[in-house]
Amino acid sequence: MSINRFDLLAIGGGPAAQKAAIQASKMGKKAAIIEKDPYLGGGCVHYGTIPSKSLQETSRFYRNLKLSNLHGLQSPQPAMLTLQELMFRAGTVIEKEEDVTREQMIQNRVTTLTGWGTIVDAHHVEVTDSAGRKKVYETENILIATGSSPRRPTNENIPFEDGLVYDSDGLFAMKKMPTSLAVVGAGIIGSEYATIFAHIGVQVHLFDSQSRILGFLDEDVSSEMTRIMQQSGISIHVDSSITKYNKLPNEDGFELTTNKGEVVRVNQVLISRGRFGNVDNLGLESVGITPNDRKQILVNENYQTNVSNIYACGDVIGFPSLASVSMYQGAYVAKHMFGHPSTPVDAEEFPIGIYTLPEIATIGPTEEALKARGVSYGVGMARFDTITRAQISGDQVGLLKILFDKQTRRVLGVHIISDKATELIALGQCVVNLKAPIEYFTEHIFNYPTMIGAYKNAASDALLREK
Repeated sequence: MSINRFDLLAIGGGPAAQKAAIQASKMGKKAAIIEKDPYLGGGCVHYGTIPSKSLQETSRFYRNLKLSNLHGLQSPQPAMLTLQELMFRAGTVIEKEEDVTREQMIQNRVTTLTGWGTIVDAHHVEVTDSAGRKKVYETENILIATGSSPRRPTNENIPFEDGLVYDSDGLFAMKKMPTSLAVVGAGIIGSEYATIFAHIGVQVHLFDSQSRILGFLDEDVSSEMTRIMQQSGISIHVDSSITKYNKLPNEDGFELTTNKGEVVRVNQVLISRGRFGNVDNLGLESVGITPNDRKQILVNENYQTNVSNIYACGDVIGFPSLASVSMYQGAYVAKHMFGHPSTPVDAEEFPIGIYTLPEIATIGPTEEALKARGVSYGVGMARFDTITRAQISGDQVGLLKILFDKQTRRVLGVHIISDKATELIALGQCVVNLKAPIEYFTEHIFNYPTMIGAYKNAASDALLREK
């Protein structure tokens, strides 16, 4: 095979492109990824998943220092975090992830092409390097995995300004630690950052135009998380949108006015209003691929576009925009394009993790969805303040909710709020995907005391409600 010819060219350097290229290489195919930046990892490593979760862990550690008296420790109360302290761990982890990603590509014999990838036709991609030099590569298949970027509404007169009014990408370029912060948008990213900053002592105002935060979640979970956020000091403004941004003198922040006439003064503003797919200047028009109004690429169940040998996956296709799902999609794409059968995963069969403080994790339908479908379901709930292990560790905030089909007994969904929710959901995922009955939890022995005991308590509650 020619040095300039590949079986797979993946445009993008994030999780989806990486896993697709590695999977293709493992099947004996020649694969390359095209990354515009000199480092790999994409937004996942540099602006999204990795840095935000590193900030979450730093915020959690700081919060736990303040709670050391729960264990009888007379520790001095920590001072307010500096910006350097907040960002330190994130920088360390990003550097490590870049090294790990680069090594994985080398070990799996994946070629890395640095430059901007533009689709010429269904079998050729042009790569332009930083010096403007162009080279065309031939390929059997193309994968578009270019990720997404924060949406900046153009019709709301938002005065974006580095260090003062920024989106989730710009957050890492902030100049000083705020004492007060407005977060506009209470989706996953907005809610994560609202709790991260609240737990390090920043006064946070969270705004959303909808009637409740994280509105796609089960109502019990959304309501409970609202209560927990408010207890942590977050002021939540629902059914609210910002109609006016008035800059205060001396770089002191902004005075915000809402559609309800509320006036709030804050040092900084984080805009979290969704994301757009990164599709500009990719040459999509040359092959007849037209993104939707959110700049997302439409695909079928096998992640194929309307051009059969051009695939797209990860954030650029929209929901759920999770790194874990992007990794799965990338590997699936490689298997499909080279004739290795794989079964598509339904949207309700993968877990969703939200890295707020405490965390939220779910798998399967919400109670509201089951009602709408006319399913005869049962529900059970356990609160972590009744779980012995939670009392020992101090992680007593949150709940675990189980939904099951009354006729088949099959567990349909699990919804968790807990400091360890994204770890605890793994058992629920196994039970849901293996179509196990609700009685699995009550008829098997679990280690005691453990946080996992919440599953047994919730299942016992579900069976008790049936009587």
